[in-house]
Amino acid sequence: MNTCINRRCFLHHAGLGLAALGAAFPFAGTIFRAAATPAAPPTPRTRVGKVYLGHPNPGWPMASVDLEAEIRRFENYFAKLAPELADVDFVDAGLVRTNEQLAAAREKFQDVDGILAIHVTMGTGPHIKALLETGRPMVVFFMPYSGHEWHIIAGLQREGKLIEALPSSDYRDLAVAVRPFRALRRLRESRVLHISQGPADPKYCEAVRAKFGTEIVSLGLPDLEQAYQAADAAAVTAEADRWMNEAEKIVEPTREEIIKGSRMSVALQEMLVQHRAIAVTMNCLGMGLVDRGMGYPCLGFVRLNNAGQCGVCEADLKSTLTQLIFLHLVGKPGFVTDPLFDYATSAIIHAHCVAATQMEGPGSPASPYVIRSHLEDNKGVSLQVRLPVGQKVSMARLIGTELMLFATGDAVDSPFEERACRTKLTMRVANPERFLENWSSGLHRVVFYGDHTRDLRRFCRFAGIRILREGEEDLRNVPGLEWETYVHA
Repeated sequence: MNTCINRRCFLHHAGLGLAALGAAFPFAGTIFRAAATPAAPPTPRTRVGKVYLGHPNPGWPMASVDLEAEIRRFENYFAKLAPELADVDFVDAGLVRTNEQLAAAREKFQDVDGILAIHVTMGTGPHIKALLETGRPMVVFFMPYSGHEWHIIAGLQREGKLIEALPSSDYRDLAVAVRPFRALRRLRESRVLHISQGPADPKYCEAVRAKFGTEIVSLGLPDLEQAYQAADAAAVTAEADRWMNEAEKIVEPTREEIIKGSRMSVALQEMLVQHRAIAVTMNCLGMGLVDRGMGYPCLGFVRLNNAGQCGVCEADLKSTLTQLIFLHLVGKPGFVTDPLFDYATSAIIHAHCVAATQMEGPGSPASPYVIRSHLEDNKGVSLQVRLPVGQKVSMARLIGTELMLFATGDAVDSPFEERACRTKLTMRVANPERFLENWSSGLHRVVFYGDHTRDLRRFCRFAGIRILREGEEDLRNVPGLEWETYVHA
């Protein structure tokens, strides 16, 4: 085994995708695992400083404000949000309106993952600035009619301060406010398995570890073969029966081939448990798995993605890190794709042979699927999934550790077309020409259900990542993008 990063030993994660995701998102489900696997490690918890900012006689929103009543109102909101915040430990500093209370809050917040400041009245700008001196990222939550300190946030951001405003009349956005803190915390605790003929680029591994704390562990074909052969026979049979029973139909694969794909699925689950990892990506075609008598990982990747972990094709670490960020941020799996363009319908058609059947997240309704062979070689097993349509989707890819390509569109079709990869999603965009003219950094993009613009902006500010809007910005002269003129993932 080659480990790209040896400085830290991460002690969380075989079941992080489910245990932690279940605490953060109400749709989290139950992972399918072989019997008698080790118990999942503890869920990493996020420490969030919570503080109320206000004065009893502010003039705005009223001449006088019952601060205790305001705090009780918000505490009732937090009680209602308890299931979504079950993995969050709030470090409560209470009300801050005096210098003494401010000093006590700053002392409490020295080691939190982020600060949630609830703006109650005007006159609290100095306290916001003072709390930023802790160096902790901060989200200030403004309900309408609380005051006007929101107007200083942009100026503080220009100064490089780690601060975001979240103005909302919906108390449920209090849970949204902590998402970037949770994502940053979980990335520090995440481990990714890279399986290929050789180790992942050590410079990239070190850059990822330095930026996010995420560890990339390189494994080889012998490690995979060992896990494949050791997979529990009863678990493999149960996995195969489940895929076959839930399918609309089976086209090319035989039961023997489905058994092989299911054996790989069980093996991958066991490898994540063994290495305390949450994500795996492998050179699935380049290692000659079928020629060696093994199954492709397509079924296993779908199972992991449905369950709140990450399975990504083609040893693509860029897409794996992208998917991991969004999983920790919004709790949804990604669809790693080979995009195509259609000017006639103003669309990007996303196609690949691996797509989760629960793209809305663990516990969400499953999409129907047909069991097929893998498209390129007509071997092994993959799924043809009829993905949901009629809603917004986001498209992203992390380039290096400093840039995030991002766009949104509308999912309008999931064609069952025999050409191209098995699963397809048509994403309508306003200006496909702009995308094509600025396309860089490889072929793959990762699609997520929902418009995640606001969540991503907050996360990227705190993580020090520049968002590049594909289809909107001219990206041709942006340093750090990759312009190789050969087709590659």
